[in-house]
Amino acid sequence: MIKSKKGVIVTGGAGFIGSHLARRLLEDGYRVWVIDNLSTGFESNIPAGAEFIKMDIADSKSYNKMPSGETHALFHLAAQSSGEISHEKPEADLTTNALGTLLLLRWCLENNAPRFVYASSMAVYGDVVALPVNERETCQPISLYGISKMTAENYVRHFSQRELKTTIFRIFSTYGPGQDLNNLKQGMVSIYMAFLLNKQPILVKGSRERFRDFIYIDDVVDAWIAAMDNEKTLGKTYNLGTGKKTFVWELIEEEIKTFGYDSNTYPVIYAEPTPADQFGLYADISQVSSDLNWLPKVSLAIGLKKMAEWARA
Repeated sequence: MIKSKKGVIVTGGAGFIGSHLARRLLEDGYRVWVIDNLSTGFESNIPAGAEFIKMDIADSKSYNKMPSGETHALFHLAAQSSGEISHEKPEADLTTNALGTLLLLRWCLENNAPRFVYASSMAVYGDVVALPVNERETCQPISLYGISKMTAENYVRHFSQRELKTTIFRIFSTYGPGQDLNNLKQGMVSIYMAFLLNKQPILVKGSRERFRDFIYIDDVVDAWIAAMDNEKTLGKTYNLGTGKKTFVWELIEEEIKTFGYDSNTYPVIYAEPTPADQFGLYADISQVSSDLNWLPKVSLAIGLKKMAEWARA
């Protein structure tokens, strides 16, 4: 437990990962400000004790709302994070993910907030041949979402040369309690679980042979907390996944089994893929494991059970 209340800003703190991170920071004794425009997040997600500031990070005129006190770190998770929506609304995707990140970096530099940790995405890689993918792989994003996240990464790297202490996490497919089950355009695990909860056929957009690296929310939060004051992470970019390859058909079977149904008879419908969907990717996590002395603890089977218990409740 920390004796003095250091201040931490969490952008996107009304969303899935951000709200979990804000809650952990509060438990660890930090003073927490949550920044969110509630476009996809929910005010009810914000943990008690956090100070909420409703603002759009891409609106430069809103920055007078930012906390004036000393900020120990800024954890930047606010984003438009749906690949499908990025193709429907590319201008909004670019504005939030690239311009919003640039404005936050500039604010940190001008307001003595020296630590900046950024939530990037596996989408920056595109489709790669050499797997598991490591951080030295050339990034060739195939989705507009991936392009906007790559642009933001480049802004972060630029500001790391201007006295900001930065770290980038390329987060793989995160799931767990608190994920928005009403959003059927983001989050493979939550989308399939929503169909199961409603006892509807599971609609799968794309091939059953696609694969992902599914990481449980608590493991993601553990890594972010471990990185905050770790000098080894400064200026670096890390994959944040489990290092395990899971096919879409394996995920579906595990989810069906978790809900007590028969995977041989439960209806699954396969449809056309979403635009520029990555076929398959999983992470080399050797660098993050080495620098943070971190390994994911929650298996997919256990994580799905925990998420299903939450969803049923």
